Amino acid sequence: MKREKRVWISLILVFILMTALSGCSGLPKTAKINITIEPNPVPYSSENNKWPFTIILDESNGIGVTVSSFRWDEYNQEEQLIYTDILYEGDIIDWFESNYIPAFSSLQNNVYYYTASGDEFANYVLLTLEGVDDNSNPIEATGRVDLLPQ
Repeated sequence: MKREKRVWISLILVFILMTALSGCSGLPKTAKINITIEPNPVPYSSENNKWPFTIILDESNGIGVTVSSFRWDEYNQEEQLIYTDILYEGDIIDWFESNYIPAFSSLQNNVYYYTASGDEFANYVLLTLEGVDDNSNPIEATGRVDLLPQ
């Protein structure tokens, strides 16, 4: 009886191990989006009186993502929200030439921060992407842009 019990336990453990290693857990995978800023922190450019940087949206888990919104929140040195802008499908396509990030691919755009006369300077910007992956999972990713003083 003891021997038969050990055989069954061994078989169950082998089955669990094979299932875990093969990725057949029965759960659909979810996309993973990383928002990268280059350079970060962002230095001021006296050539154009702006803070130029590149936003890179990178999918790293093998599932494509349709981006539905891209939020831009500016914060001052006191950590107070001073400005918000939200991009939706048309604006996202204008910025990145697409609102779809294929599996293991990326979208990027060269952008800049600037202040109009009288506007408060943002110490940093939080970028928040929302969308749905190819497996219908909701996706959210956040990146931070640190701005160096002029």
